[in-house]
Amino acid sequence: MLVDDIALTMQYRIGPATAAHLLSCFGTAENIFRATADELIERAELNPTVAAGIVRKECHRQAEKELHYCQKHGIIPLPSTSELYPPLLRECNDYPHVLYVKGDSSVLQRRTLSFVGTRMMTSYGQRMCNRLIEGLAAMFPDLVIVSGLASGVDGACHRAALTSGLITVAVLPDPLPRISPAAHTQLAQEMLRCGGALVSEYHSGVATAGKTFVARNRIIAGMSEGTVVVESAAKGGSLITARLADGYNRTVMAVPGRADDRASEGTNRLIADCRAHLICSAEDIARELGWTTVGSTRVTEPAEPIPPLRGELRSVLNSIAAGETVSADELAERCRLPVQELIAMCLELEIEGLVRSLPGARYEKC
Repeated sequence: MLVDDIALTMQYRIGPATAAHLLSCFGTAENIFRATADELIERAELNPTVAAGIVRKECHRQAEKELHYCQKHGIIPLPSTSELYPPLLRECNDYPHVLYVKGDSSVLQRRTLSFVGTRMMTSYGQRMCNRLIEGLAAMFPDLVIVSGLASGVDGACHRAALTSGLITVAVLPDPLPRISPAAHTQLAQEMLRCGGALVSEYHSGVATAGKTFVARNRIIAGMSEGTVVVESAAKGGSLITARLADGYNRTVMAVPGRADDRASEGTNRLIADCRAHLICSAEDIARELGWTTVGSTRVTEPAEPIPPLRGELRSVLNSIAAGETVSADELAERCRLPVQELIAMCLELEIEGLVRSLPGARYEKC
């Protein structure tokens, strides 16, 4: 039940990581609230005070009010157990259990790429936003561009996506339907009109007061296979996003700038420290992510005979459907193998040119 999902995020001393731990123990929010205090303490090792609060369902009345608020404002509460929840974000250990979405929530299931950068964008940064996203739109017309709707690079990337005919999603640091910054309200409305979405993890009772930008950045980093840093000073939120993306085993890419340009100090340092791949074009991005296209169509090489494989390898290969991307954990479950053994077998298949490894310990059939 959605009320249980919302209530879980409102419980005293339960943050995203604890909620994720509880869900791994009990499966659903409904099961968590059905559990006794002893079960919560024994199975999830919860503090007794926190367990008692869950048993009392002390936040359910507030959660019911929040559900009515969402209905009134056209907001969709999307729990992590929903099929529409961003699949890559669910792999992060601190994913938000509920996302509040305004717009088309189904786009969160599509392939996404995150863009971040400084609010003090230069004309060079603007040109690179346009160049990269226009190139990506020509190669991947179904791609969804994710950013934070902030001034500077974020806004430029959302606009470039709209101009190029791509759907774009903004992750906000405030509860919906509030738009931050307010100057981007018209941009947000245009994103929704063109089939995009606005996303926040915060219910209406949260007073953010500018303290939620880092938490917001983890969602931007976690939603996508890769994060592109267009411009960044020596310090800034986009460097935090890059660090978070790297921690989630995502591909981090950065646009190089002039050595004496302060707006590129951060991106140049990411590249110099080998914490980001240097990219100058959409083709560079596609290469780093292992995406291959001709126009809008995937490259299809003439079929080659599959080399002889022992039974276990053949079973693993046959467990991956054509065009499917599957995580190591899910594939191990399908094949009933330990994860480490499965990964070793996927490496053999990759050497044979039959499987391609992707960021986030995922695989697809070549």
